[in-house]
Amino acid sequence: MRTSWHNIWGCARGPVVGLAPPSRIAAGVIIFTACLVAPATTVLGIFVIAAVTTFWVFFCRPPAGMMWSFIMLALAMFLPYFLLVPFIRPDVPGGAATWAHALVVPWGIFLHGSAGMLISIATISTLSASDLRQGLLRLPVPEMAAVILLQIVHQTATLVYETRRIAAAISVRGAAGGGLTTLRMLFSFPRVWLPRIIVHAERVATAMEFRGYCDADLGSFGYSQMRWTDGIVLALVLGSLGIAVAARWWGAA
Repeated sequence: MRTSWHNIWGCARGPVVGLAPPSRIAAGVIIFTACLVAPATTVLGIFVIAAVTTFWVFFCRPPAGMMWSFIMLALAMFLPYFLLVPFIRPDVPGGAATWAHALVVPWGIFLHGSAGMLISIATISTLSASDLRQGLLRLPVPEMAAVILLQIVHQTATLVYETRRIAAAISVRGAAGGGLTTLRMLFSFPRVWLPRIIVHAERVATAMEFRGYCDADLGSFGYSQMRWTDGIVLALVLGSLGIAVAARWWGAA
């Protein structure tokens, strides 16, 4: 998967982008919860998971190439669980366990995991770093947790960029040929990478302090007002969560 993590943020072009940032985050979390709650072992549950995932991705409308990359990643991550099916011995009353019983666990992991990944990526694609800040500050999220998450998002691009630069420099210098050279590179890489990352972190901290980031209220940097369309979308996604809960309840009955 070649999609840069930093390029995922704010790349969507769907109607969801027009909502206020808190609404986008809240709707994504509710849709994600609905997919986890809906059972993967009933027809209604599978339909709910497939429907809410498809509609959310469609209305977020991230780049198709990026979504196909993440679909392939989901298949690579969750399909290997089906290799465990021959070794699963489900505890079934009467001892009449079948292949269908053994498939329940890996199928649930595959369906819930894939849907959760696609919903998370679609939600992230509707948010820029500024939108994420606005959304986290307007939602009931602890301020310290919000600040830490924002710094992780901001610094990830720097870390990836610096790592690629070092890897390219090492490759140009002939360290990609294998053997003893590669082994030496693996041991020396942290000694090159870590100090450069620390220098970047110190520069960012100094710049933030110089601009008064530590003294000013983060909420004073502006935010988008919620409108009636936000209420409609939140009501719809809450309705999908209610349907998922009903599907879970009927499946257990």
